[in-house]
Amino acid sequence: MCLCVEKNLSLNNEHSYLNHLTTHEDLVTTYEAIRSGFVSLALERSRRVVPYIFEARALEKAVISAKKANDLLYITGIEQGLLTASGLSEKAIKHLSNQDKKESIQNLAGL
Repeated sequence: MCLCVEKNLSLNNEHSYLNHLTTHEDLVTTYEAIRSGFVSLALERSRRVVPYIFEARALEKAVISAKKANDLLYITGIEQGLLTASGLSEKAIKHLSNQDKKESIQNLAGL
């Protein structure tokens, strides 16, 4: 491994921030930047939630069509929604065996 450091780089320079900040106004975020940031966050949240909305609608249709809770175990395409509804996180689901997943769904169906 090779480490190269610029000659002009001074790690001990107490006032290196002066290269970027000259007045207190350099630390103030403009209204436009704040607004833009909040709009970007809202758009990102909307983009991320769309798959969950479709999944929830599919799960709702399946639940309505099931005569009893155990019928949900045999409907294809809703397993992920059932696992989420049973309280398991996406991370937890990745670490569970298929048997454990079925058990979690069985517990949910029994409620």
